[in-house]
Amino acid sequence: MGFRDELDQDTVGNLPLRDAIVVQHDTTALDAVKLMREKSLGCAVIVDPGGTPTGLFSEQSLVDMLARDLSLADHPVSDFTDAGLMVVRSSDPLSRVWDAVEREGLRFVFVTDDEGRLIGVTGQRGIAEYLAERFPQQVLVQRLGNTPWMQQREGA
Repeated sequence: MGFRDELDQDTVGNLPLRDAIVVQHDTTALDAVKLMREKSLGCAVIVDPGGTPTGLFSEQSLVDMLARDLSLADHPVSDFTDAGLMVVRSSDPLSRVWDAVEREGLRFVFVTDDEGRLIGVTGQRGIAEYLAERFPQQVLVQRLGNTPWMQQREGA
């Protein structure tokens, strides 16, 4: 079975998930950024009252606001949502997340249950962890340069 076949047959539910930072549409950008910093996650997902993801506030949203010299405390996250919101179900083929990360360049993919309620976030990091665990022989980390990493002085 080939790599793509594995991705098509395995489900998103087998990816490592992180707890998503969940905010409402009227949450201030400042409050969202504080949560993002506290949780060390580069985005917050905006959900409707039923828990369905409706928008994405990311580091790119923050950069956009700062470039416009806007006060984070005076604007809700809904004013600066990213177009890159992707939502998949945990039962979907893992290849959907792979395609979003590899082809579309998305960093974050939100995962819902079969009823559409948010259960977590994955993306670049989740794919990397999955590949390292599932295909350890194919995953190779190599430092650049001619000196083996054990012989190379840190910071040299």
